[in-house]
Amino acid sequence: MTAQLTLPHLSQPLKLWEKLEIITGEGDEIGIYTARIEDFVREGIVISTPEFVKGHTLLRDKASVRVVFTKEDAAYQCQCRISKYPDNSRNLFLLSRPSKTKRVQRRAFVRVDMLEAIRYTCLSRVIKWEDFEEKAEWISSRTENMSGGGLLMKPIGDLETGTRLLIKVGFFPGIGLPETVCGIVRRIFTVEKCLMAGIEFIVSERLADHFNAEDFTHLPAAVKRFDRRAQNRLVSYIFRQEIELRKKGLL
Repeated sequence: MTAQLTLPHLSQPLKLWEKLEIITGEGDEIGIYTARIEDFVREGIVISTPEFVKGHTLLRDKASVRVVFTKEDAAYQCQCRISKYPDNSRNLFLLSRPSKTKRVQRRAFVRVDMLEAIRYTCLSRVIKWEDFEEKAEWISSRTENMSGGGLLMKPIGDLETGTRLLIKVGFFPGIGLPETVCGIVRRIFTVEKCLMAGIEFIVSERLADHFNAEDFTHLPAAVKRFDRRAQNRLVSYIFRQEIELRKKGLL
């Protein structure tokens, strides 16, 4: 079993169990499916049974398909032909060796409506860490929607674009994520006279872009555990929520 596959124009190799999107048909008649990479063989990429997401066109044996891989920097698309895997005891499928690989867009996180309780506290430009635990004001709110990249919430009181926050998300520990994450306010806007704030999560690799060295050392350990791997875990969770909503006809 080969652990990864390097493709021209792709920023990172494809890896086992990586998720991909398979698109068949054109225009209004497309069909969209998802699958996981099971193995790399000389003939191409072995994948799990494609799961239907949406659309009007069924996958057919030997059909030409577009395959989309999402990497940290962008989404990439290539051309393949899909067929049943010769040794099909596990109901696997084979994508022929990819061709015409190209970058199609910057990475966009799937976003779904989620009403979840959160608490947040604002971090001023000058933080007095020695009495932060005693004086931090934790404000209760709730999310309106969420993605792997951030959340939309109803702020309580004044909140300005660029404000840094610590956010406690109640359900995060249940999916293996640290409860407290760091975020920054990117948008303040009104929907039907209701104030909304768009928050971007700050992964640990980006904390140094927003905090000086001294502040970084005092940040809660939990926010330093929200790295790219943790964010990808959240992306997968959100994706599964979207699939369930589609199955229920709510999306």
